[in-house]
Amino acid sequence: MKKIIIHAAFILAASAFPAAAQDYPVRPIKFVNSSAAGGGADILIRFLASKIQPLAGQPILVENKPGAAGNISNEYVASAKPDGYTVLIAASSAMIANRYVMKDTRLDGMKDFDPVTSIFRAGFALTVPNSSPAKTVPELISYLKSKPKVLYGAPTISVLAASELFKLMSGTKGEAVNYKAMLDAARDVMGGETDYAFVDTVLSMAQAKAGRLRVLGVTTPQRLESVPELPTLSEAGLKDYEYVNFWGVWLPAKSPPDVAAKLNRWFNEVIKSPEGHKYLVDQSSEPWPSTEDGLRKQMIEHDAMWQKIVKQANIQPR
Repeated sequence: MKKIIIHAAFILAASAFPAAAQDYPVRPIKFVNSSAAGGGADILIRFLASKIQPLAGQPILVENKPGAAGNISNEYVASAKPDGYTVLIAASSAMIANRYVMKDTRLDGMKDFDPVTSIFRAGFALTVPNSSPAKTVPELISYLKSKPKVLYGAPTISVLAASELFKLMSGTKGEAVNYKAMLDAARDVMGGETDYAFVDTVLSMAQAKAGRLRVLGVTTPQRLESVPELPTLSEAGLKDYEYVNFWGVWLPAKSPPDVAAKLNRWFNEVIKSPEGHKYLVDQSSEPWPSTEDGLRKQMIEHDAMWQKIVKQANIQPR
């Protein structure tokens, strides 16, 4: 009788935790996207969601929760039940940089989330209005130095950092105009309301091809495969300028390991597929799959990078 009781207790304990992970998913999964709808990252995330849905066998719902440099989406997911049905997709800056540059950040990306995988990385494009007299980076620097007041778009912490590094290395000054979404910053460049803005490569290249703005260079260490004629900022006159961000997938802390492993496998399968790889490259981003431990190591590396950026550019918490 004693053996039967012990066996029954074991079954009850096992059914309370692992079964959910083994059967996952049994209902729709929500991908919480820290970027605004219509932006470059949003386009890529929705593509990945559409390809993961048949692998999961359940609907994948993408919910945009932009604002507060990613803190809104981070807090939403961190407080969700750790069962794998609420998944955070965010830029590395939102997970790492916020505790250095935001006064009211209560979360630590290294402790409050479980890593799943990185998915892609991308830099920014330095954009100016079509009406700008600057056709090259040196011409833009000269033009900015001649103006009594310079305005530049800063919709995200990453863009702010890229802009501060640009100002530092070019010897220019300017006032940041804050936006909730990348698309809003791009619109003000197109309208000539700001003198320049660093805009994500997906969005900026689409607008440049449509003739709505001008791109002078990219912040990546190498030229983009999709636009090989466009120089890097380092090549264009700002030697050794480089800024790259990556996007990743996280779960609330203490989520079932089997669930994280399934999500990792699905994302990596899509990213490594010929269709997925081509789509990301065509959208001016770099496929960046990894293991769960690989994402954790990338976060540690970017933590060191952000400490250096904040110090170099003298970025004050806001």
